[in-house]
Amino acid sequence: MLTPSSHEIQIAKQTRSPWRQRLVDAETGFRIGLRTDSILFLYLFIGAMVFASGLVFGLAKSEWLILILTLGLTLSVELFHQLLSFIVNEFKHHLSKDISQMMRLGTAAVVTANLSAVTVIFIVFGSRLLELW
Repeated sequence: MLTPSSHEIQIAKQTRSPWRQRLVDAETGFRIGLRTDSILFLYLFIGAMVFASGLVFGLAKSEWLILILTLGLTLSVELFHQLLSFIVNEFKHHLSKDISQMMRLGTAAVVTANLSAVTVIFIVFGSRLLELW
């Protein structure tokens, strides 16, 4: 029985288009982020609460836009912080001795994004509460 050459195997294997592969990579990265740190579950829970509250308050399109951008930015910063943590842990023996400053900068970026998100959420929902009273 003849076995196919490696060139024939590569042709037979279907490759995904670049945009589709990027979606698969994004889903895999998000899944890894959820498994790596439980803080993303907290973000998703808070996002669900904000979404439900937005439905109750009947937010305008611009308010929805602001909230979605804020929550998206917060998730992105947290995922980049996880990436930084992974890089530091993986290559710490190649990096300088004082790696803690890099991690502190990453943590400061996450805290800044979180404080900004909380401020935006309070402003949006606070204005709606003031309208109700």
